[in-house]
Amino acid sequence: MIYIIFAIVVVLIGLLFVLTLAILNGAGVNKRCEGDENLKYLKAKNFDNLNALPISFKSDKGQTLNGFLYSGAKVDSYKGLIVFSHGMGAGHLAYTTEINYFAQKGYMVLAYDNTGTCTSEGKKIKGFAQGIIDLKHALGFVKTREDLNELPVLLVGHSWGAYSVSNVSALNPDVEIKGIVAFSPFNSMNKLIRDIAKQKTKLNLSILSPFFDIINFIRFGKAGILRSCNSINSSSIPTLVMHGGNDMQVTLKNSPVGKKHKIQDNPNARTVLYESKYHNVYLAKDAEQYLNDTFAKIESLGKNSPEAYEIYQNIDYSLITKEDLSVMETVSTFLEECVMKRDFLTD
Repeated sequence: MIYIIFAIVVVLIGLLFVLTLAILNGAGVNKRCEGDENLKYLKAKNFDNLNALPISFKSDKGQTLNGFLYSGAKVDSYKGLIVFSHGMGAGHLAYTTEINYFAQKGYMVLAYDNTGTCTSEGKKIKGFAQGIIDLKHALGFVKTREDLNELPVLLVGHSWGAYSVSNVSALNPDVEIKGIVAFSPFNSMNKLIRDIAKQKTKLNLSILSPFFDIINFIRFGKAGILRSCNSINSSSIPTLVMHGGNDMQVTLKNSPVGKKHKIQDNPNARTVLYESKYHNVYLAKDAEQYLNDTFAKIESLGKNSPEAYEIYQNIDYSLITKEDLSVMETVSTFLEECVMKRDFLTD
């Protein structure tokens, strides 16, 4: 009887592992991300006084990651180097407006596409932890460049990229990080994947939580089980976390802002909650609303329908990329304080 029970338990565990793997693959990490072919992604040439120098470096499995070093054409000396980590769905060109903002503020910006994304090599993304690993290798690349390794290094990221910048310090990168800005990060990729699955299945999959961690640890080692709150608290790096109260992609329950009680005693951490904002907190309110309404309409019509194509053709790119200057100035002030080594919590 004991052997029968043991066999049943083994079979059940095996089935749960198979289910967990299927959910992981269904979360969009088992494929490449090429962006939306119907969208126009802005490049350096679309901005005044923005230079872009192509760069490339190797990541963990020898795959080449491609990107650019951006700089303001009228900037004579740089305040620091911002390494920018993008979100999921498209590469770094989805953030060229923000990159241009920082470049015109006097920073050099290193932005690249993660493994399995747009211009970079890789048959698939592999997992959210890959973003942390790619960022570590980007910082290793910075270390090798004489034109970069003397500049103060700052990290900025959104969504998946915000998770990466929040956790990379736990992997002990080779360069000193002066400050971190995380737009809409998730605390746990384990919970994010379960939330994505819940939207599709309407099921609470908390029972699978340990299986997600086990599989991600097997795939990525330590990087596979990191939590943003823990990494922020284990680091002395000044960190600014910004989140929208209406964010449905990364809910407050899975945000360091929503879990403020876990980092509120950290003197190096600052959290800002924008109650009425959604996932793209750096955008102006009307820009975010336009973005959400536009893609909700496209989804309802079917992405490949003639009606959706008509909407794509008439997108107002000046509006959809319009920044919230108050948010961006808050970020700019924070970064300058990090570079100047001021106490950014005294205000």
